[in-house]
Amino acid sequence: MKRLNTFQKIIVLLSILLVPVILIYTYSNRVSMSIIQQELIQLTLNQQNFLTEQLDMISEQLWKSAYITMSDPNALMLQHPSITKPGYDTFKTIEALEHHLRLQSTSYSWQYELTLFSPVTGMYITTDSNRQFDNAYFSEHFYTNWSYVKLDSGAGQQYYFVRHMTKPFTLDDHPEELSLILEAAIPASNIAQMMEQFAAGRSGEPMFYHPDYGGITRHLADFEGTDHLQGLLSDYPFEGNGYEIVRSGGQKYLMNYTESTWPGWYLVDFVPLKTVIASLNQSLMWFYFMMALLLLIGIGFAVIIYRSVQRPMLQLIKGVRRLKQGNYAFRLPVNGQSEFHYLFSEFNRMSEETQELIEKVYVSQLRIRDATLKQLQSQINPHFLYNNFAFIQSMTQMGNREAVIAFTQHLSQYYRYTTRTEMTTTRLDEELELIQSYLEIHRMQIPRLDYDIDVPRHLRCWSIPRLIIQPVVENAIVHGIENSLNDGLIRVTGRMEETHAVITVEDNGGGIRAEDLEHLRSRMNRTMDENMGCGLWNIHQRLLLYNEDGNGLSFAPSELGGLKVVLRFRVQEEKSLNKHKHSEGSE
Repeated sequence: MKRLNTFQKIIVLLSILLVPVILIYTYSNRVSMSIIQQELIQLTLNQQNFLTEQLDMISEQLWKSAYITMSDPNALMLQHPSITKPGYDTFKTIEALEHHLRLQSTSYSWQYELTLFSPVTGMYITTDSNRQFDNAYFSEHFYTNWSYVKLDSGAGQQYYFVRHMTKPFTLDDHPEELSLILEAAIPASNIAQMMEQFAAGRSGEPMFYHPDYGGITRHLADFEGTDHLQGLLSDYPFEGNGYEIVRSGGQKYLMNYTESTWPGWYLVDFVPLKTVIASLNQSLMWFYFMMALLLLIGIGFAVIIYRSVQRPMLQLIKGVRRLKQGNYAFRLPVNGQSEFHYLFSEFNRMSEETQELIEKVYVSQLRIRDATLKQLQSQINPHFLYNNFAFIQSMTQMGNREAVIAFTQHLSQYYRYTTRTEMTTTRLDEELELIQSYLEIHRMQIPRLDYDIDVPRHLRCWSIPRLIIQPVVENAIVHGIENSLNDGLIRVTGRMEETHAVITVEDNGGGIRAEDLEHLRSRMNRTMDENMGCGLWNIHQRLLLYNEDGNGLSFAPSELGGLKVVLRFRVQEEKSLNKHKHSEGSE
């Protein structure tokens, strides 16, 4: 088989490097889009649930005020025959009822009309002076539940949500046999105003929808667009709460719907997906463009390398072979002012500086080792910031000020610690404070999570590598607690074991199979590759560098039911001395 020249090798190498990067980035982009879509669905459903609860609360308050009105002594006088006779008492009763109804109809944020009618006397008191009421009206319009009907008003016919309360209470459609009827009529414009408030600052199009009556939209809605969207809902099988990706007018929408306590009514919200994923698509196109540009630059660079490097490289290889044979008197010809001029000059001095070079290489290896330790530490950074912002936004919208304050305090303590990259070591108690803040952040988002940190005081003053325990706790939450529906427990304990301080992290998650546990142990001692998660592997490598005695991470099943991860830290002489002094002081 013919050997590849330098130019061909560079092209192959570029392809090997770029193809995995493109595939990984494309996959990451799709995962990000899926995560954003799920977060958008959950956020919208939470907002809709809050809005429907607010709607139900207001309607319930209105109905309770109607019950209070029915119990008013003046309301009971409306069914008495004496109310039809003119007189001072009749005038005072009617005036008191009118004042009471006006007060009730203006006591809430919604505008609504109240009417009190007695089929016995034919008398009625109402806050709507443009409407007339009699037995014939209530025979045609009598509703024991909130019903959506069109009624006459001063501005023409308008839609109302109407419900009637009776005395005595009945569900029969015979209002002429009753003593008192109270009608509460809520204009549909209140719902439209609520939709307007819900849509403020958002890209979605909300509506209050009933399969038989259509939708109530906000006043400033695009009526042509909402008509298209309502056409999608005419035959849609609503069942409780849910969501679906729909298409209308050549555009995709995320449709979320929430069922209201008002029979048959749903709060539906359409969010155009292009406003959500446009930036991600643009970022993906820029990435493909940059990859293509990088490939072209690499090919041009390979051509230059082929012309100006390959021949000098052959001479350099010849000189290396002579040195390998022990011929330190061999010299390379130094001609011209090419890039290899300096290299050849230095090569000619190599035989005289062999010992010095070995010492330099040794020092360089020590520096590389320290740089590797810092590089491994810098890889361990939190990637859950967008979840924290979503939680803060949700708590702010719910008005939970105390939760926002507590959450941001823990978050600031967490990032204050993790961003101090100038130090490679820290005290154990500072690392435990970081873990406590990290667990508090998760416990506020996952109420079923609990934790227990039990590390003796005399161990807390020892020095350990920074950010060495937190990734293990994060792994327990992600792979143990979040995958279980039961109450979660994270336990962090510490003890002294001969010449090592031992920290144990356990969880009560679903556990791990025996074959998977053996596979995890074997992965710790393999070389890092693109198919392997870097979290626990990084911790294992950092422990090996720190201890210098072969002790890294170890794994075993936990008594709690999940996984137990053990970290061992070799105690230096000065640490052992501190421990001894502490023990004498305790005695």
